Formats: sequence, C-alpha cells, structure tokens
Amino acid sequence: MAKRHLGLGKAAKEKAKKQKVEEAAEPKEASNELTVELNEEIDANDDFGQLKALWKTYEESSKENELVVNGIIHECDRMLRNDTEGKLNDEFHSIYAKALSSLSIYKTEDKEQVKQFFEASLERIELGLEKYAESISLLFAKSKILIDRIPLLIISQLTNDSKLTKENNVSKLLDEALEIYEGAEKQAIDKKQFEYFNRENLEILQALDDLLDMIDNFGKEIMEGEESDEEDGEAEMVSNTLNEKHPLNKIRQSDKYNQWWRDHILIFYQNLPKETDEKLVIDICGRIGQSYLLEAELPMNIYTTIKYDEDNELQEIEGMDEKSSQLKSQELIKLAIEYLRKAHDSKEPDSWVNIAEALISLGNLYEIDSKEQEENYQEAEKILQKANNATNGKYEDILENLLNN
Repeated sequence: MAKRHLGLGKAAKEKAKKQKVEEAAEPKEASNELTVELNEEIDANDDFGQLKALWKTYEESSKENELVVNGIIHECDRMLRNDTEGKLNDEFHSIYAKALSSLSIYKTEDKEQVKQFFEASLERIELGLEKYAESISLLFAKSKILIDRIPLLIISQLTNDSKLTKENNVSKLLDEALEIYEGAEKQAIDKKQFEYFNRENLEILQALDDLLDMIDNFGKEIMEGEESDEEDGEAEMVSNTLNEKHPLNKIRQSDKYNQWWRDHILIFYQNLPKETDEKLVIDICGRIGQSYLLEAELPMNIYTTIKYDEDNELQEIEGMDEKSSQLKSQELIKLAIEYLRKAHDSKEPDSWVNIAEALISLGNLYEIDSKEQEENYQEAEKILQKANNATNGKYEDILENLLNN
C-alpha cells in the first residue's frame, strides 16, 4: 500500500480541528448538573441499564464534557460497592475501564495523571478478565485502551532525535494491541456474535488510522501558502527523515500496519449485522474506498511518468513497467469505485463527487479517446452536474476542468 501523506484537504481539516480544540480549551462556565435521557424501555431500577445509557450518551456526544465521564465512573464505583454477590458482568468492567481511560483526554498536560488513568483502566480490564477470561467486550476494550495510550503517553514525549528504548518501543506496543484485537475479532466471528461489529468498536480501527497518520507526519511542519491559499485551506507538508533508531521509523518505513488496517476494516464490513445503521455502512465503505485510492497513487504516478513524461527515460520504476502499473492502477481504482458506490449518500453530494473523481482517475488510465475513457468521463460528468446543481455551483471548477480536457 502507498505511504500516507497529509493532503491539502486533510491539512485544512487538521488546522480547523486544532482551532476547535484551542477554543474548547478556553475557560467556560461549567454546569454542575448532568442530565441523561434514558430509553423508555429501561427500567428505572435497572442500574446496569442506566449505566449503559450513560456510556452511550458519552460515546455519541462530542466528548467535550468531562462531567459525563465522571458521572459514569461514580456510578461504576457505587455499583461495585453494592455488588456483594459478584454479579457484575464483563460489559460493566469494560465500560468502567473505558471511562477511566477516557479521563486522559482531559488531562493531557499532566503526563503522570494520564499514566495513572491508563494504569487504572488496564487494571480494571485485568480484573474483569480474571472472571471473564474470554470476554469479547473486554478484549476489544483492552485493544482500544492500548492504542489510545500510545500517542498520549509515548509519542507526546518524543522528539525528532529520540532513540528507541524498551519504554518507547511503539511498534511492540502496537503489535500487542492489534494481537488482542484479532483475538476479540476471531471470537466474535466464531461465536457469531456480530453485534460487536458496531460503531463503538469501529473507533478502534479509526484510532489506529489516526495513529498511523500521526506517525507518518511526526516532526513534519505545515507550511502555509499565501493568504489566498490559506482561504482555500491549502497547506504544504515539509518532510523530515527520522533516524534509523527512532521509535517511529520502523512503522513509518513499513506498510505492515496500513495493510493490517485495510484487512481488518474489510473483515469488519463483511461481518456487520444485517440491521446495521446505514450511516455506519456508508462510513466504513467510504474509508475502504479512499484507502484503495491512496494505494493506487504509486502505480498511477509510475504509469503517467513512463507514458507521458518526455524527460523520463526509464522503462521500469519500482519494479513496474507501463503495462503492469496501468493494470495495477485500474484494479485498485475499480475496487475504490466499488466501495465508494456503496458509500453513496443521497443527502451528501460530496459522496457523489468522490465517485466522480474516482471515475475520472480511472478514465485517465485508458488510452486517450478510447471507449473506456469516454464511458468513465461521461458517467463522471453526469454525477458532477447533479452534485453541482444540488449545491448551487460548488463543483463548477471540477466540472469545467473535465469538460475542457
């Protein structure tokens, strides 16, 4: 798979995200009251049912309110004190552990406190596993916690000059987390407990994806363009090379983890319950489609260089010639289009445009004015016209570029 890179859109998104975080960090008048709407079907005397409602509320929120997490932890403490017969199930321990680890995102400046939160959460996981050794819920939770602690406890302490030590061996820590995930995944499939393939557990794969982006861009600086470029969200990454003994170098130089992510999000998709929310399906398929597009970039660049670059004298680049790079690119983009079509959202024109842009890329891989090229361009044009009409001209530039070329 191709190496990750911070695209212009992603750079702008990260910039906006940073601004949002900074704004959220500003002092605000806090409310001392916590109100959670419970499902009418939940018994008011069902403590565990109410705990699940609290956790669901937090998971589906913007996660900006530490008060919700504290409320969950206080409720877990109370239930634990009252559990004289040891009847609390594995899901209770899972929620308790995840809530403890969630506190870390509100205390990122206090590394010792963050460390204590993760230690407490993993201790709760182990206490749960002592009683429920094969709990799928606990294994998924442990995997998520182990991934989450890497950026907050390890990467946050690194510099460009850091050297690999026993304590900062990120690849080893990540391997441990992914091995545990695989165990939970296998059990869920073997036991046909497909309900575990849900949005909350998809966050484990998203956390891995975010972590890999962080590693790939570690130490790089975003160079802003001219003022007009900034308004368009354009930015440029200044690359840096890590020393061979840097804790992140092994991961950055390998496709192992990118491929692992792809393999397991495909498994996740293939095992979604039949009643899965359509938005979750769209989200997953969109991610898969974009990953195939990213992988196609290298063979596409090789193909266009060999075929069209007059200054190039090479007939083979990175083991691929014109024909093999063309076929590989076509294969990957066709797969991307397959999943992007499944990610089509009738209410989101951006999802239509993703398909159109992939069709244009596919058309570019055929001979000029060939039947295949024209078919892909024509379908892309229809999609872009529809999206442009629905958004009052948002995609006019893309459409004009296609029509003019």
